[in-house]
Amino acid sequence: MKTWLRPLAVGSGLVTLLTVLFTLVLFFLFRSIVADLPKLPENPHELGIRPGTEIFAASGERIFTFNQSRQRATLDQISPFVVQALIATEDVAFNRHPGVHFRSLLSAVWANLTQGFGTRGGSTLTQQLVKRLFFSPEKTLKRKFSEMLIALQLEALFARTYPDTVENERGRYPVYKDRLLELYLNTVFYGANAYGITDAATIYFGRTPEDLSLPQAALLMGLINAPTAYNPLQNPERATKRLRHVLRRMAAVGFISSAELEAQIEIRAEELVDPHSIPRNPTPYWVEAIKAEVARRWGPEVLRYGSLRIFTTLDLKLQKAAEKAIAQGVGKLDLRMGFPLYSDAGLEERRGYVQAALVCLAPRTGQVRAMVGGRDIFVSYYNRALTARRQPGSGFKPIAYLAALQEGVISPLSLFVDEIRHYEVNRRLWIPRNFGEEYLGLTTAAWALVKSANSTAVQVTEKVGPQKIADLAQRLGFESTIGPYMSIALGVNEVTVLEMASAYGALVSAGLHVEPTLVDSVLDSEGTPLFAHALSIRQAVPPDLAYQMIHLLRQVVNRGTGRSVRRLGFTRPAAGKTGTTNDNTDAWFTGCTPELAASVWVGFDDKRQHKLVDEKKLQITGGTGAAPIWTEFMKAATAGTPETDFALPSGVRIIAVDPITGLPPSALQEAAPGDSLAEREPPISVALRSLEIETKPADLLAFEKEQGRALIDSLLREAWDQQAPLLELRD
Repeated sequence: MKTWLRPLAVGSGLVTLLTVLFTLVLFFLFRSIVADLPKLPENPHELGIRPGTEIFAASGERIFTFNQSRQRATLDQISPFVVQALIATEDVAFNRHPGVHFRSLLSAVWANLTQGFGTRGGSTLTQQLVKRLFFSPEKTLKRKFSEMLIALQLEALFARTYPDTVENERGRYPVYKDRLLELYLNTVFYGANAYGITDAATIYFGRTPEDLSLPQAALLMGLINAPTAYNPLQNPERATKRLRHVLRRMAAVGFISSAELEAQIEIRAEELVDPHSIPRNPTPYWVEAIKAEVARRWGPEVLRYGSLRIFTTLDLKLQKAAEKAIAQGVGKLDLRMGFPLYSDAGLEERRGYVQAALVCLAPRTGQVRAMVGGRDIFVSYYNRALTARRQPGSGFKPIAYLAALQEGVISPLSLFVDEIRHYEVNRRLWIPRNFGEEYLGLTTAAWALVKSANSTAVQVTEKVGPQKIADLAQRLGFESTIGPYMSIALGVNEVTVLEMASAYGALVSAGLHVEPTLVDSVLDSEGTPLFAHALSIRQAVPPDLAYQMIHLLRQVVNRGTGRSVRRLGFTRPAAGKTGTTNDNTDAWFTGCTPELAASVWVGFDDKRQHKLVDEKKLQITGGTGAAPIWTEFMKAATAGTPETDFALPSGVRIIAVDPITGLPPSALQEAAPGDSLAEREPPISVALRSLEIETKPADLLAFEKEQGRALIDSLLREAWDQQAPLLELRD
């Protein structure tokens, strides 16, 4: 063989081999794709039937249905503007291609290669319909080929079923194209739980599809591409741009004249929709949370295509009470801060109003009974109850005290000096300050918690160590990152409202933390169980310790920062704690009754521009901003139910003590008889465990000597000096 022929032969052989390999790869790929293709029904009328996914309350009452095509409209019952807007925007060549428009596809491939992936899509209306009927939203090469093959099959099926042709303003074309358009318009999602053109026309405009005007039709067809992004109530600017794009496309292809375009081009999307006329989802944040939970467990395609029956833990009575308490509470805060009536504000203005969130659960089962993620889901879908992480402020102090009690480094009667103290943290000076710069001086740990003293809380942290507090927080169900900082007791770590309610709930259920849930069970369309919630329980703290903290938090409600609960008329047994951040951005109240645990957060979404300060420049705290909402909710939630008390575990005894010294009232009266104690704080009730002892006068004087300062008033000192066994403790 001649030398110049050898490279040619080798090259030809390699090309042939590569061609064969490439052909084999394509063959097996094609065969695997065909094997996995969904089978089309013989009757096109079977397509697009969507029974929907139903959501039920704990009582069995159906509260919502989504992904359901409720009514069908024939093309002659739909405004011609709808069809024109759809074709002009999504598929100008719809009447001419067999399901796949290869020229548009090649143009899209070239645009994505040269300008970046996602620059342009090449799907026809038929391909979009196929994707919605048969496939998940994932974008893979195999799925794209499958979509194209089914689109070709679908058009062939319709062509066989409807073989005639039609001629109108859109030209002469096969009649089956109109049947495909009907199927598309009746099954596509338009946002706001509208599936199908009839639902969309009713929900957005209160009209039938036949009565839709030009701009209304353009708005709806613009929504199809991205229903959430172009929702006129959530994103009016984007929706308006999309509306004008659709109108320009209709003019470009000749469906409307330039005069008609000029007459409509300045219309804004939000002007076409009346938010008050849209049927409201009765529990909007709850339904969205259920959707998110189902998608997390089984993937988003289950929501899109599954026909499920989802039984939730929702108590409709409590949910209505929660929504009413939130609405009334934030309305009062609007007035205090000088905001105009919320109902008079525009959509963009409403984004700057104060927000609130609430979670209520049954501590012993972890079942979330009520949840409100914000004051208005039409302004923001953001769920502040389950998703938002905010600083809980002093609402986190019970976790720090609980860790210290569990480690045995303090008891409720341990003595502290609540005062300004200096710390060096990361080589910087840090001075934790009390609210209003008011300090307690000599105090018991119990009284410091009741009065929410920051200085003492940091001292407690110093005794137990921040890491012990962070570890306990995890056992109590906090999934947020809890950093072991010296300021941990002051609530500097960001947490969710659900986490706060769940942690306090563990105190009610004898120290058992039960993982919270919104979903009880899920059935398929045939009634076959797909999921049944199983309790996930762990002993976070011992029962006697849990009760001890509950009893301390009862004093917070009765005598401390949460006393507005009593002032507002809630008289049942309750325990709770306020929380307020130093920068006036977050206000909390988290509390329990023997049956329920609930947490309320109040604040602004944009905490950089808005603060919780009223018109008099006074800070709105957890006690004045969040506790009133909690109280109104609990009054309604417990109405008509038997009153019960927190169960007292064995090994715990209740005593009355002086909140400052920890001494029993009898010891104080004997030490200083007469009216000299009239100005002292009345006794408080504390729960002591079997391993703890009461404070004696000797303990107090020993503490004073150790501190090296005279903190006991002279009258008491003189009285105690008369007790011979104590004299040796003095200098």
